[in-house]
Amino acid sequence: MNNEIDNNQHFISESFTKRRFGTNGSIERYNLEWGWATKHSPKFVFSGPGYTQMLMDGEPVDNSLEQSFGKIESQLQSTFTALDEAATKKALAVTTDIYENLCWYCAYLYHLSPFSKANSPAEYTITLDMDLERGNVNHLLDLKVTRRDITTIQKRHFKGDKFVIKGDNFLQWAFRTQFVRNAKWKAGLFRHNTKWTVYNSPLELPISDIALIDYPDRDNNTTLYILPISPRSVLIGRMEHGTPPPFYTTGTIIYGDTLTNEAAESVLEIICLSALKTIAAKNRMDIKAIREQAQKKNIAFTRIKVDLDSVLSAGTKSFNPNTFRIVPVAKDEYVRFVHSFIQPPNRQN
Repeated sequence: MNNEIDNNQHFISESFTKRRFGTNGSIERYNLEWGWATKHSPKFVFSGPGYTQMLMDGEPVDNSLEQSFGKIESQLQSTFTALDEAATKKALAVTTDIYENLCWYCAYLYHLSPFSKANSPAEYTITLDMDLERGNVNHLLDLKVTRRDITTIQKRHFKGDKFVIKGDNFLQWAFRTQFVRNAKWKAGLFRHNTKWTVYNSPLELPISDIALIDYPDRDNNTTLYILPISPRSVLIGRMEHGTPPPFYTTGTIIYGDTLTNEAAESVLEIICLSALKTIAAKNRMDIKAIREQAQKKNIAFTRIKVDLDSVLSAGTKSFNPNTFRIVPVAKDEYVRFVHSFIQPPNRQN
């Protein structure tokens, strides 16, 4: 295991950003606070010091998540070659290895994003509540909570108490815990329940720090997963809702199509408005005007409330398990805890 601490670690692959959106090794970078900067190295665009590492008191640095992401990244060249070919056809059958690497890469992008990281304590407490509702205490056992304490937790939950987490620097722990619990499940949904299409775009597209954007298509009861893969192409996954899921496949077909100008404009607006802090592009565009236009169309996203820089650097802070607690609270305090990390979309109507 690599025991170096605070290496620059990416939530969007540096090589992907450089090759797909860069020019001569540099990239145009837009910051939501101060606008366009001079051309920037992709090495420091979508990253943070120790972003994926885990520091725990008395333990060596855990870089296993970075290493597993690296294994997926090492196969991206063949994956994106296949996506480029799919864009030229109506349908392309790819190898199982390429298709599954694509699904895993998308799952990693989804759960590594700054939004997912910031929201992980809220997601953890929601999952804990659902587990207690179902009588599932496996996670508590993994945390070495005693059977006696688990029984007490279950009794209090039955009487109406909710539970939140407290302790020193638990954000990175919650992020890593939620990643391990959810990434495989998400990759499975992308593998079997999502239809993937590469669209050629008549408009140039950037990429935001939320690389894989989940966007609800409420009219069709579908979630769209939008990933710009070059300035003129975008990968969109369609996941239909229902139980069981209406769409299921064991195949490895990636479809190809071309966006209309209107559809490309909508995709451009969604990408630009999704950003928390940073947008990267091959060429500069009027990001401010595009975001304003998106808001006029009532496009909106759930936002994070915690300080973004603290989210990006959470891995540099050591987690002390001795301070970690699962604490009973009243329902209103539980709701406040969950909403302290994120805020609902602010739509016009």
